[in-house]
Amino acid sequence: MKKYLLPMALLTTITLLAGACVKDRIIGKITPPPVNTGNDTLIHYWNCNEDTLTIMGTPTQSIVAGASLSYGGIRFDTVQNGTNLNAVGDDTLAIAGTAALRLRNPSGPFVLSLPTTGYKDLILKYAVARSSKGAATNTVTYTTDGTNYINTAIAASGVYAVDTLYSLITLDFSSDASVNNNPNFKVKINFSNATGTTTGNDRFDNITLYGIKQ
Repeated sequence: MKKYLLPMALLTTITLLAGACVKDRIIGKITPPPVNTGNDTLIHYWNCNEDTLTIMGTPTQSIVAGASLSYGGIRFDTVQNGTNLNAVGDDTLAIAGTAALRLRNPSGPFVLSLPTTGYKDLILKYAVARSSKGAATNTVTYTTDGTNYINTAIAASGVYAVDTLYSLITLDFSSDASVNNNPNFKVKINFSNATGTTTGNDRFDNITLYGIKQ
């Protein structure tokens, strides 16, 4: 059997190039692989680290077509730093250089279009915080027909207090079978109790929707 030996100079070059690739990798810009938690599959995921238009139109990861975000307030952008709370894959490794989606006052509804075609027992999670003048209360409803919003499956009528530090919100829709296998499923978040009218904002990061394959 013939053995082929690479010259030492070539081996050194390959090693240096490989090291440079690892060093230059930007955490949060890498799309994570699909993640399973038990029988749960990650259907949609936004890490909120891309430019704002990309965030609203395209999830960081999605296995069902048609997911998007929209905001009815005055304007939105991104803000650093975000959080690694509820992050997925490589996004769990660092906070520095990551961002969050910033929804500014005057506020309007924040709508998450989350088609669930082929999946059931849905669980939505996201990290949320506010600025000192942001909305201190978020009210969550959802629709299964794309038009009429309800809070049937949501605990505490969907009313959540929001602090200036990030906290994790978990919404379990498994008690409502009409959410399952539904291309029209959307979640809407309304904002209230802000101390600022033209200033202040609420921030969202690492939005995930998990479900079980039907």
